[in-house]
Amino acid sequence: MKTPNQTFRHFDRLQGRTIQFVRWNLPVLVMTGLSLFFLKCEGSSPDPKTVLVPLLVAADPNTSTNLGGSQTGSGTETPIAAGEIPNGPPLLNEVTYITNPANPADDPYSSKGLLQFQKQSISFQKPVPPNTEITMYFGKKNMVLNSDGTVTNALETLKRTAGNFSGYTYLGDSDRKYKVFVVAKNEFGIASKELRIGHARKCADAIKSPGTFGNCSDHCLETTMSGDKIEITAKYNLPVDGNSLHLDLSAVSPRSLPESIAPAVDLDIGIPLAGQHTVKTSFSFLEKEFLCTEVTSLLTLNQPFRFTLLKGYVAIPNE
Repeated sequence: MKTPNQTFRHFDRLQGRTIQFVRWNLPVLVMTGLSLFFLKCEGSSPDPKTVLVPLLVAADPNTSTNLGGSQTGSGTETPIAAGEIPNGPPLLNEVTYITNPANPADDPYSSKGLLQFQKQSISFQKPVPPNTEITMYFGKKNMVLNSDGTVTNALETLKRTAGNFSGYTYLGDSDRKYKVFVVAKNEFGIASKELRIGHARKCADAIKSPGTFGNCSDHCLETTMSGDKIEITAKYNLPVDGNSLHLDLSAVSPRSLPESIAPAVDLDIGIPLAGQHTVKTSFSFLEKEFLCTEVTSLLTLNQPFRFTLLKGYVAIPNE
């Protein structure tokens, strides 16, 4: 026969095991209770297996009870949506840039300019992998983009990725045309953009064709464009018959050491009659590497005495 002390000890052990069981199986007991509640509300009786299986699974205290997550996760991961980064070649937006004069320390002769590409200058129409290669090539007219994305005759090359491109500044000669290729490449293909740009200094005030500067009732310069040709005309309107008229016209590069852009022409008349006198020159802008040409016309006349130098800048299209 058991003594009272033995009975109390047995009760204590039973109570401890019950508490331990409840602690280990609390999530499952709650789920089971909720299942029974909903089944009761629907007017059906639970299948014993429905209750027994979760209890048996949770009976081992080492069993994971992550809900909605992986076996090793916290249950809060959000999977990356399929197609968020397209499996296709990069699609470049138009490349943007700004220009500025160079810093005086880099430009003692005021002949340099900056072509500045900010972080947002290069962007894509759709997301791309961060390791997508971005290569910028800077060169002149003879720089060529090949079908495989490589470039020949580049003056300078910059390589980055879509994940670490933070912008770039190119220092070049002012008033000169530059060609820039931006090539984006990843495992799916290649995309490229081409820019014809430059920093205008003297050319900032150049007139576009057709245009005029000076006074054509007296002495002026006119510019027109036909196809790939720019024609420049110097005009002088002589009010009365005169003596020894000289009118010339030249078009050179805007550099401090100029080079010829168009053939120089001049007109010499010993006894000029009253009326308009003209000289013309022309050039193909497809052959030129400058943003403008400096145009000068010198007029001298002995009688009535006249000496006039007319100068301006004519823009050269950046084809």
